[in-house]
Amino acid sequence: MAVNAETVTKSTNRKLKSLLRSDDLYQYILETSVYPREPEPLKELREVTSTLEWSIMATTAHAGQFLNMLMKLLNAKNTMEIGVFTGYSLLATALALPDDGKV
Repeated sequence: MAVNAETVTKSTNRKLKSLLRSDDLYQYILETSVYPREPEPLKELREVTSTLEWSIMATTAHAGQFLNMLMKLLNAKNTMEIGVFTGYSLLATALALPDDGKV
């Protein structure tokens, strides 16, 4: 089960705050641009996290890819995360580190 705008809206009875005005457009972007680029360990973690009661707290797949891109642009060699829910964002940043990087 993928976490998406519809899932979040149904489980929390709230709309997501987004620049997009259409949940269908958001879902299309996830399915065509975000999920195909998501590494398998992150995909598995996202799917497990989506079954949890507080899954709304999890980092989204597109936010994880944004973190990954920032880490690479900055040539980051270290990452530290404080306050982890299921570790999605930490894993996303760790995967972006070079071989000599440290978590």
